[in-house]
Amino acid sequence: AEADAEQLATEIAELDASVAQAESELEQATAVRDKEHADFSATHTDFSDSIDAIERAISVLKTRESDVPQSLLQVSEMGGLPKEAKATIEAFLATASDDGLSAPSANAYEFQSG
Repeated sequence: AEADAEQLATEIAELDASVAQAESELEQATAVRDKEHADFSATHTDFSDSIDAIERAISVLKTRESDVPQSLLQVSEMGGLPKEAKATIEAFLATASDDGLSAPSANAYEFQSG
């Protein structure tokens, strides 16, 4: 009976050590997961802010799209502008007004999950 008790005590000690090791590994994994979650949250917030800023910038640019030819015309009429730059602006303005051609509209990302 004493031999069985000693054997069982040894097995209990081994199991206690195994449980302690598993709990330690769980704590370490939880700490890593918490750190990675914090990193992800910071990156996600940064990307979300950047996307919002880009969307606002696009809307501002779209509202001022008609001002571009007029602004370029004013710049081309300024004194001190190199002839090459003036020629480039005039060529751009000529192509922008030909046949109503303009840059293609960009396709925006649309959320697909439902």
